[in-house]
Amino acid sequence: MQIAPEITFEGSESSDAGRAQILSDIEWLETHNQRITGCRVKVIAPSHKHRHGTGFQVNVWLTIPPHENIVVSQSASSDIRHEHSHVAIKAAFAAVRRQIDALAAKTVAKSHKTAQAI
Repeated sequence: MQIAPEITFEGSESSDAGRAQILSDIEWLETHNQRITGCRVKVIAPSHKHRHGTGFQVNVWLTIPPHENIVVSQSASSDIRHEHSHVAIKAAFAAVRRQIDALAAKTVAKSHKTAQAI
C-alpha cells in the first residue's frame, strides 16, 4: 500500500486488539488485491444515550486505481453481536472482501469481452 492505513476510533478509546484486527484484515486485502493504494477505517462506538439496539458502526474506504473506490459502511444494527467492536469490524471487512471479489470478476469479464472484440 502506497499510503499508510488511517484508523480512527470515534466515541471510544483506541483498542490495541481492534487496531491489530484491522491491520490484519488490511494485510489480507493487500495480498488479495495488490492495486490497493490507500485505506481508511473509522470505528464509531454506539451512543451512550441508547442502552440496547445499537452496535458499533464501521466505515471502510479503499482506493484502488485507476478509478475504483470501495466504500463500505457497516451500520450499527439491532444485531446484539454488533455491540462488540471486533464483530462489527469482522462484518465490515467481510463486506469489503465481497466487493473486491465483485470488482475482480467485473474486471475479468471486461477483459474477456475486450479480447473477444479484437
